[in-house]
Amino acid sequence: MSSSDVICERIHDGHGPRWERGGICVACVVEMMDRSDVSAVRKRAALVAVMRVAAVRELLYCEEERRINFISSLLRTLFNAVDSSLLDQTVQVLLQMTLDVPNQGLLLFILDQIHSRWTDVGGLKASLSSLTFLGKLLDAHPALSQTLMSSRPRVLECVCAALLLSDEEVKAAVCYVLLRIWSSAAAIQMLPDTLRQRMCVLLLHTLSNTHTTALTINCLGVVKQMCQYSEVVCVLMNLQDGTEDPLPYQPLPLILKKLLLSTQDSLQVVSVRCVCAVLIHAPRRFTAAFIQADLPEFLLEVMSSGCSDVLLWSVFSCLLLLSEDPLFFSQCHAVYGMEPLVRCLKETLGKSNTEVQKQGLELLSAILDRQPAAVRLFPTASEFTAVCDVIVEAVATSCLQVSMCAVRAAAVLLRPNHQSSPVQYSDVRRVVEAVMSKCRESCSGPESVSAAGVLLQTLTCFDAACRLLEECVCEPALTDGVCSAPAQQQETLESVCVFLLHCCDTICIPAVTGVCERVSSPQTLQLFLSVLSCQFALCPAHMTSFSKKLAASGFIRLTVDSKAHLCSGNRNASLNQTCCDFLLKLCMCLISNTDTWTHDDLQDVKRVLQESLPSLCCRVSDWPSLLTDIPQSLRNAQYCLIHLLHLSLQHGDRFLCDSAVFPCMLRFIMCVQDQCGDALPASVLSSVVYLLSVTHHGGPRLDMVTVSVNVVSKTLSSCPPLFSRALPLPVLSFIFLYPELSERFGAAALTGHLCRGTEAGQEEERELLELLHTHPAALLNMLQLSDKLKLRPHASLLVSHVQRFCSVSDGLSVLLDVLSVIQSHSSGQMNHTDFKLLYHVSNLVGKMDSSDSELLQSVFNCLYCFLCVCPSHATDRAASLLLANVRLLELLEEVLSSSPSSSSSSSSLHCSSLLLLSSLMLLQHKHSAQVQKSVTVDLHQILRRLAFSKRHTDALLLVCSVRFVQVCLDVDESALVCVCDTALQRPLQTEDGALHPLGHSGAVSLVTALSALMLQKQDLQVSAALNCLTSLMGFLRRRSPESVQHMVVHQPWTRFLLFSLLSCDGSLKPAALQLLTLLVRFSGSVSRWKTEVQSVCEEVERRGVTDLTDHSKHTLRTMLTQCCAASPPDDLRMRMDTLLESLKHPPPSDASSRHMLYP
Repeated sequence: MSSSDVICERIHDGHGPRWERGGICVACVVEMMDRSDVSAVRKRAALVAVMRVAAVRELLYCEEERRINFISSLLRTLFNAVDSSLLDQTVQVLLQMTLDVPNQGLLLFILDQIHSRWTDVGGLKASLSSLTFLGKLLDAHPALSQTLMSSRPRVLECVCAALLLSDEEVKAAVCYVLLRIWSSAAAIQMLPDTLRQRMCVLLLHTLSNTHTTALTINCLGVVKQMCQYSEVVCVLMNLQDGTEDPLPYQPLPLILKKLLLSTQDSLQVVSVRCVCAVLIHAPRRFTAAFIQADLPEFLLEVMSSGCSDVLLWSVFSCLLLLSEDPLFFSQCHAVYGMEPLVRCLKETLGKSNTEVQKQGLELLSAILDRQPAAVRLFPTASEFTAVCDVIVEAVATSCLQVSMCAVRAAAVLLRPNHQSSPVQYSDVRRVVEAVMSKCRESCSGPESVSAAGVLLQTLTCFDAACRLLEECVCEPALTDGVCSAPAQQQETLESVCVFLLHCCDTICIPAVTGVCERVSSPQTLQLFLSVLSCQFALCPAHMTSFSKKLAASGFIRLTVDSKAHLCSGNRNASLNQTCCDFLLKLCMCLISNTDTWTHDDLQDVKRVLQESLPSLCCRVSDWPSLLTDIPQSLRNAQYCLIHLLHLSLQHGDRFLCDSAVFPCMLRFIMCVQDQCGDALPASVLSSVVYLLSVTHHGGPRLDMVTVSVNVVSKTLSSCPPLFSRALPLPVLSFIFLYPELSERFGAAALTGHLCRGTEAGQEEERELLELLHTHPAALLNMLQLSDKLKLRPHASLLVSHVQRFCSVSDGLSVLLDVLSVIQSHSSGQMNHTDFKLLYHVSNLVGKMDSSDSELLQSVFNCLYCFLCVCPSHATDRAASLLLANVRLLELLEEVLSSSPSSSSSSSSLHCSSLLLLSSLMLLQHKHSAQVQKSVTVDLHQILRRLAFSKRHTDALLLVCSVRFVQVCLDVDESALVCVCDTALQRPLQTEDGALHPLGHSGAVSLVTALSALMLQKQDLQVSAALNCLTSLMGFLRRRSPESVQHMVVHQPWTRFLLFSLLSCDGSLKPAALQLLTLLVRFSGSVSRWKTEVQSVCEEVERRGVTDLTDHSKHTLRTMLTQCCAASPPDDLRMRMDTLLESLKHPPPSDASSRHMLYP
């Protein structure tokens, strides 16, 4: 016998060796459990030995009676023992025995024993140890919950009754038992309604009166588990205030709200998760109760106070569910909660918990998505900028899932109803830039699994940005207002639109084409085509080149194939509509920017595309058969296919081979003639002829098949309006290739091409020369037409050949001489020869360098003289020709950007540049001519030259500078000249903004400089200064009426200037009279200048008008007329009327007074 502590001589005497296993007597252990004189320490040691030695347990299990007796002894120990260590060890042995002997009857026996001890008269009721054991028993045997519900419901009733005890440890154990039961779905299905209702009441009662954290957490755990069943949620939420019931309780929302106010993080987490568990089943049904209990406000407060990641994730989840109810927004929780949410998200993004980041961004997206449009979340720019900062930071994070959540939030943020006033284009661009950068990074992999999802989210966001800007374009009210911080360069609507076009071109198109090669997604394709369609409204100025690029890249074929693959059989109706809209916009943009289509053609093509594109869902390979085999009723569908083929081939996308297109077009026109015999519409015939022209190399020559020649000839003759337009050169080449066609249609085709009214480009000119060289018939027709239509084929061809052997310098000098001679003998009349020479002068100027100042000055002088003597009806043509020469404008800018040196050649070149640019400005403004490039001029540098450098500046340069300033003031806003206003202080003051680009100080300096020039003895300077002063006063009156009075009329210096001019060489000097006339006109009254007017009248009366020059008489008459119109005193009026009667000679003619500086 071993010396085990569990062996006692007085216990062991009657036991034989058969009871001993591993040095332990099993009989002693069994008898020891029921003896009261054995200490708890010895009993615990014995039970430890039982757990340690498996052979002991096997001996206990070998007979059922022995096993039952031992279990009964252990249960009595469980109910009667006080020592906690003994109780714990007893529970372990009981659990191990149930696991070693998986017997349903044994479990039922244990339940019966427990229930009998709880219900005996004078019994112990439910004790902590027994409840703890029952909870662990349910843990060890999950199926026991179902057995307990079906076979022993009385045990469960006793467990529930234990919640009425005062001991909160017992209640916590009860909650643990209930949690195990509610974890079994099979058991809950058998739960009676009455017992379920009682459990709900007891739990609410317990939660309403709990004082310990353990009980609260256990109880909330049961509630959370119960909330997995919708019917139980209804019971819990329908239990209203029960303060009058025998078991008083509070409603669940108030209980959870109270727990949310606690300072313990664990309680807050469990309470928030309980709210989530309730709301998951029916958010719209139960959210109102929580919102009316102000739960969102407390959740936002918890979020703002700083909390753990677990709690923050739970708060985000709960708010996400609450936001599904409109009541959440009607009580302005979203408005007040946006700032703490954004602040909390910013802090969260600095941490590493991506789950919290994702949940927070999902909440932000939900609030932005569900917020009513009538209530703005971001009334100020700073608030909108703050949320943009968060989204940009989240998009740039390394976790792709977080980035995509941020992209979804960005897509909702870019809705118009979330924009501040005015729209913050800089922030919009930042968000789009971050999203597109993430798209480029994520889709760059060769086989990225997530590329399709990333692209879809990116396109959704990009589409939202495009629609926002499209609405800004249509609704100017969205862009009203100016940002208050102009120190930083602000984005404009136009610049952001151009940026989106750039992103579309460089990121969207490559990404979509790359992903769609692997996976064809209707949703992705629809968003992509929607984005492309928006560009036509956002950047109309850039759509010509962009449309050509799209067509050349095969987007017509891509869209048509996508329609056939994804939209046939009435599938994806929205995608089909988007494809049709994109194709229509693309085709109309391509057509409208060519001169081979008339307005009627455009309308016909648009109608055909609108009618036929929705039903066009066939593959490109089926087009040849459709062009010949469909009935006449579907003729518009054939026209649609022909237009699409035409535009594709015209821009280099040959998705059908030439050998298929050429015979197909021949069969088509044959079918049309056979079926109806009617003439094709001019727009369709134009496309058919173009397709025949560019694909005829892929088929047999027409003259090999006489029938084909006759068919084409008959078709062309059926539509005479076709030749009234400018046919493309390939069509001309096709016509002149066949004698039958050139004889009938060659002259008409050339006439339409040469009379189109637009200048040919270099490539087109080369093609025309090649046509004339290749086809003698074309050259003969052109020679015959030259006299009839007064064309210039001989001169054009001659000059083009001469220029090949002539250097720029020599050729330009010769042309200048010829042009000068012709101008000198033109007598005010100009014909095509003058403009032909001007055209070639302009072309050669484009090859010059600014270093050749001598030749450059000759060119500028010649061009300026040409504009001066050009008749008024031809100035628009001359100006348009010169304004189209970008190099000429660049040379003017280079010359004027440099400071004139002291040398006479530099000064003269500046004079010529200023005069030529002044004339071009006036003519461009007069005729609204198109400008290819603007010329940047530093106006304030010229003003400084006039104000401070007069003594060191050539007199002619001063006059030319004054003339240029005068033109700038008269034109006001010029598309040709871009005035550099860097001298003005930023931000612009009110007075500087009103007088832009001069500014207040510039206007004052100019007035001073002009006054000084008027005191000079050179008539040219005085005349230029007076004319410029007139323009300046008109400019001031238009911009700031009070400025003209303050700066000029009421200035003491002005009266001194007038006095000086009146006192110099007599008072009848034309300059003095012109200045006096100007001052009276802008004063509106003679009273201020009465003395000066009387002085002039006295001088005229004294000297008489006989000896006055015609110019002086005209100036005097103008002054007297102006003064009479300004309500002078009666005596003064009579004197002036008498003088006017004496001035009977008419004013000088314009031709005699016209000066070369003022054309």
